[in-house]
Amino acid sequence: MSVTIKETIYVKPTKPTKHVRIPLSNCDLKMPPRYFGEISFFKNVLKKSNFMNIQKLIVSLEDVLNDYYPLAGTLKNTPDGRSIIDCNDCGVQFIIAECSDITINQLENKKWERAVIPHALTSSSSIPNKIDPILFIVQHTTLVDGSVALSTSIHHQITDGFGFYTFMKSWGRRARLEHIDPPIHDRSLLKTSGNPPAHVPHEYLIMQPGSEKASNVQQSPAISSLNTKIFHFSQDNLKRLRDYYSVGITNGNWISTNDALVAHIWRTVTRARKIDLNTEVFCRVAIDGRDRLIPPIPKSYFGNVTFNGCSKMVVSQLINGLQSSVALQIRKTVTDMNNSRIQSTIDWIEQQPDKSLIIPRFLSNGKDLVVTNWSKCQEHNLIDFGDGTPIKQRLPVRREIKADGTSVIFNAEDGIDVYIILQTEKLEILEHDPEFKKFIIS
Repeated sequence: MSVTIKETIYVKPTKPTKHVRIPLSNCDLKMPPRYFGEISFFKNVLKKSNFMNIQKLIVSLEDVLNDYYPLAGTLKNTPDGRSIIDCNDCGVQFIIAECSDITINQLENKKWERAVIPHALTSSSSIPNKIDPILFIVQHTTLVDGSVALSTSIHHQITDGFGFYTFMKSWGRRARLEHIDPPIHDRSLLKTSGNPPAHVPHEYLIMQPGSEKASNVQQSPAISSLNTKIFHFSQDNLKRLRDYYSVGITNGNWISTNDALVAHIWRTVTRARKIDLNTEVFCRVAIDGRDRLIPPIPKSYFGNVTFNGCSKMVVSQLINGLQSSVALQIRKTVTDMNNSRIQSTIDWIEQQPDKSLIIPRFLSNGKDLVVTNWSKCQEHNLIDFGDGTPIKQRLPVRREIKADGTSVIFNAEDGIDVYIILQTEKLEILEHDPEFKKFIIS
């Protein structure tokens, strides 16, 4: 499965934009300096010769960058150590490629298995350059049958999943010559209160090289021992799963489908890992803070407003107790991420003299779980450049971004796909867990 790069160009706004320097917010600064994104597969059903036309995509990207001009800039460090977006119209990268030996029907027939999706459908690295990194990378790969794989990667310190999908939707609307809601670039909306933090966010650590805590956080299995599996949950099975985790919930309490799903992943992954029953383990979930802050952050804000909620339980209670107690713990974690806690996190980050040393407390340590749910962002921001929406969206196949205990929830036809990254032998145990199996589509 060979992918040939034909050309790499830099796409800039059609007219000079505001040459300003935008300081990153505290929420941006706590994000890892890496790319994230997806591959969208567009099927050329009608065998059109100009399907997903490259020139049309480039022209509409130039157009939308007039509004999303920070993306055409680059990141720089100021003398005081604070990172800023230098809005210099440097441009974004657009890679034109061809794949000469695979069709979209072959991918469909193989049920989109990761093994049959070429690694080279996306840009080679998930780690941006430290000096003047490109903030957005597109790769347009034409398959043998004229279908297209469109890979998009965005720098995580520029925006979160919500902002990314809003941008992609806006790009599509520009390609269809439709109006877009102008994005808001005022990152001072996430300003500090000027008060000491009311809560110390236990979901973060300050990295101190050589310290016991820092070394413990960094421990992880070798990448070669990790594997990724995608599990499909149908809409019917998601309803069954929520009912299953709702048994025993009384007194007006409730759980969402996402609470049940996260609880289910946490319980079954922990059981597969065979961790000592007396061990305390953590589950970190990404929570959008836009509607939780007072006043709310506008949906058109282009930046990071994602915060980490953390649940903790002893393994014996997690895997042997009532399943509803785990789902209720997830619900409490989500509910507790309110205006006060978010503002306190922003204030705590402001107090740290070197914000590059802030790291998540729970990394790839073989015990904890990290869950990110992109399904709602995808569902509400369907990408369409004029040739229809993608028939499938997948995470890029990148070996270097594997982290033990990471789970990503993706929108899919008739339900969701759940990516789970574990050590290979633990993943095999999970696949054969009777409780886990009864809610997935094989």
